[in-house]
Amino acid sequence: MSAHQATRLTAVQRGAALVTGLIFMVVLTLIVIAAMRSSILEEKMAGNARSQNVAFQAAEAGLRAGERALNSPVDPASGPGYFSAPVAAATTTEYWKDYPDWDTAADPGLLYPGVEGVRYVIERIAALPGASGNDDLEYSAENTNPRNGIYRITARAEAGGNAPIILQSVVRIVLE
Repeated sequence: MSAHQATRLTAVQRGAALVTGLIFMVVLTLIVIAAMRSSILEEKMAGNARSQNVAFQAAEAGLRAGERALNSPVDPASGPGYFSAPVAAATTTEYWKDYPDWDTAADPGLLYPGVEGVRYVIERIAALPGASGNDDLEYSAENTNPRNGIYRITARAEAGGNAPIILQSVVRIVLE
């Protein structure tokens, strides 16, 4: 190959390798950015799932604390978070979604890392039927203990400020 032919080959090249390399780098950059976004989203989802799980466990512990308060020798009616009649009117079945004052609810003193205040509310739904054996859940003179009855316990816990968990249980108490 003569010097004249080598000069002619370099004159024909127009920088195609440079353009191809730049396009490849742009595509690679877009793929990396998409992978980073996906990874960040997965990390947020895992964190939220953990917060929700911790709040759920704390709310379950709040339910158990409410049940212990009902079964204790001390009448829960003397403490915060107890209502002798259902809190909401008969037409409102989900009052706990917008319950205005969870701060006045009973605080069982449970400490969970990352959980903002476990609270519970105890409502007396009805008294137990009397000795007459009828199935009506009405207050009856035959009940030997005024604390006998059916109660609804609503517990609330919040983790991370964005995931409130509200759990309920219905408990029947029969004390002699």
